[in-house]
Amino acid sequence: MLNSSNFNRRCRDHDYRSRCIYMITMLKASGVPRFSTITRDERCKKISPVVKLSDVGIIIQNNLARLVTDYPELKVLARIIMPDHIHFELYVQQPTQLPLGSILAEFKSNCSTAFRCKTNTKCTSVQSLFTPGFNDKIAFREGAKDAFYNYISDNPRRYLIKKHCPEYFYHKLLIDVEGRLCGLYGNLFLLDHPLKAAVKISRRKEHTPDLAKKTGIWEEVLRAQGVLVSPFINPEEKKYYERAISTNTGIILIVNYTFSDRTKPYKKLFDLCAEGKLLIISTEQYLREQRITYPEAQYLNRIAAAVAQLAPQQARLRPR
Repeated sequence: MLNSSNFNRRCRDHDYRSRCIYMITMLKASGVPRFSTITRDERCKKISPVVKLSDVGIIIQNNLARLVTDYPELKVLARIIMPDHIHFELYVQQPTQLPLGSILAEFKSNCSTAFRCKTNTKCTSVQSLFTPGFNDKIAFREGAKDAFYNYISDNPRRYLIKKHCPEYFYHKLLIDVEGRLCGLYGNLFLLDHPLKAAVKISRRKEHTPDLAKKTGIWEEVLRAQGVLVSPFINPEEKKYYERAISTNTGIILIVNYTFSDRTKPYKKLFDLCAEGKLLIISTEQYLREQRITYPEAQYLNRIAAAVAQLAPQQARLRPR
């Protein structure tokens, strides 16, 4: 779901030399061999991934170790080297002289140099192992550190499920939200995203409590390509829905109508589901979409708030 065109966007007013925890993502450049292969451990009944690093992946792993040696103020709390991208949770334990961007640019350069040296003249066309830039998610809120760790650790399992069990994305499961079983359609793994926020704006914006603070949170989710959760009912909320689509940010849409085995979302929603950018959570109150009353809107917003608070792997899913 990550889009490399957004990998040069940074958090406004954040000091990237300061003590902080980040989740960093970097994407494989075109023409570079896969960083790893992920297969299923057939000895386990549950889906259990086995990650085998390629020669390129080993180079990246070695340079992550070198990163914390060269910069002792840094600590890698978790990492995963996927076939076409890497995630690592980086703890800046003490303020650094260089900004984070410069340090990570050096890391990428070291990886690429080591790759060219290993391959000698065979891959001279490869200038970098990675696409330009990187994505950073900042641990602003309580629990973000653990959320980042769990998300990174669970990445290979989610990869296998997407590859081998595509039916998990459609109709087969329900989610228990505040005692109500709701239907699901789309990318279930958006529930496990470590950076989610519920969007709720009163029709008269000045009646929205702490609007400036909430706006800052929503802007950070858009910048870091997290997940916005909402029924997106009024025009101000719909603006965030459209911005989420344009910035490749994940969306969890709360609705009150259902999808049966014979129906599916209309084209725009269906395409977003197929691309992994959308999860629809339905109270299944109606058979088809219709006008939402004020009490229903309040209820849908309560569900959105509860879903946004779910930590990775905490959603209670039930067979339909």
